[in-house]
Amino acid sequence: MRNILFCLVCMISVACASADEAVLKFNVTEPTAKEVVLVCGNDILTYNLDENGCVEAVIDGYDAVYAKLFYGPTSRTLYFEKGDKASVSFDGSDFDSSFSYEGDNSDAVKYLNTVMLTALPDEDYALPFDQYFDKIKKKEADAVKLLEANSIRNSGNFVEIERGRIRYAYAATLLMHPVGHMIMTGNMDYKPDQAYYVIRTYFVENQMYACLSEYRSFIAEAAHVLDQDGRQLTSVYPKTIAQMKFVADSFSSRKPLESVMHYIATTYVDNFGVDNIQELENLYYTYVKTPSLHDSFKAKYDRWDVSAPGKKSPGFTAVDIDGRSWTLADFKGRYVYIDMWATWCAPCRRELPYLKSLADKFKDAQISFVGLSIDSDKEKWADMVNNDEMPGVQLYLGTGSSFQKNYGIDAIPRFILIDKSGRIISNDMSRPSSDETYSFLESLDGIR
Repeated sequence: MRNILFCLVCMISVACASADEAVLKFNVTEPTAKEVVLVCGNDILTYNLDENGCVEAVIDGYDAVYAKLFYGPTSRTLYFEKGDKASVSFDGSDFDSSFSYEGDNSDAVKYLNTVMLTALPDEDYALPFDQYFDKIKKKEADAVKLLEANSIRNSGNFVEIERGRIRYAYAATLLMHPVGHMIMTGNMDYKPDQAYYVIRTYFVENQMYACLSEYRSFIAEAAHVLDQDGRQLTSVYPKTIAQMKFVADSFSSRKPLESVMHYIATTYVDNFGVDNIQELENLYYTYVKTPSLHDSFKAKYDRWDVSAPGKKSPGFTAVDIDGRSWTLADFKGRYVYIDMWATWCAPCRRELPYLKSLADKFKDAQISFVGLSIDSDKEKWADMVNNDEMPGVQLYLGTGSSFQKNYGIDAIPRFILIDKSGRIISNDMSRPSSDETYSFLESLDGIR
């Protein structure tokens, strides 16, 4: 009965999906894990199973995708295109033998989990490039024969895209030949001859292959190899910028250009973070315009950005005029409006009367107004606190604190709003002098 109800719900849900969305219905009997994970290119999508072991994955933003499905330590390769509808079912305690994929592209999924690409032995890197190239082309031809022999039907553009995946999977080994040759022969002075640059014939724009990680990674690395000015760069960030510039200068078709630029930028962010990447961002947002790609980039960016709204706020330790030490945790259970300021900052001082007025309006509310001074001269801060009527809780933080660095504060005044549980509402809140500040604070849940 449960499987019948599952199928009915599946049909109802699928009928409501848009033509650009792929819908995968998961049904896990005897679940041993609480979620299924789809890795689509550089994106990791997690779906929590309900109490019946079911979940619907509605996937948008892809024309076609090779996805890796993970359930606990086990996995399968999936393929789907926009508009596809499919049901995935398996026994959580016996994933391998019970796995079933029914619906669009089921033939393609069966093929991908049955036929694997095979590599040449590493020792073949010792061959001269032209001989190695001939062997790789033979490998590619054999793989295409297997693809055709599987007679895959009702699978959209899969067969043509799979030919591209095979082509670029083997092309990647061509790129690696100079390094492999040096390792296998011990000749550290080896330089590739002109035959090696046959890789230029692979460096082409292809709308259909833009969905392939093999294509994107090849184009990105080939951009480094083919760029005469940038190929000597070894530091990761300069190399990344050079790759992006070379692709931008070489490609004009929107889809492959955006796809490769997105791949290069997100690969860097995934591995190295978001510090000092303004030039990368400039290039990315100039050439990548698709909203779904922006969403993916932002999600990766925010994982590194510790001051993103919704995240637990970085903490601080600061002292008041009496020498008592305060931390952010001391204000738990109340909203916190933080004023980052210094005595030498004229715009900061202009905000103080407005801050005092704002604090007076909320004196009986569940919010604390906290001034954090980043003065280098603590005595000047103390003199001002002692001699002027300062609003809220005034604390000395000093310069160069981890709190200041975590919020990326290089200009003041800067205002931050934190909720009762210590999570960031705004990392760049409006100033006390702004009319919207009072209205926004007044609208906070449980402020009074």
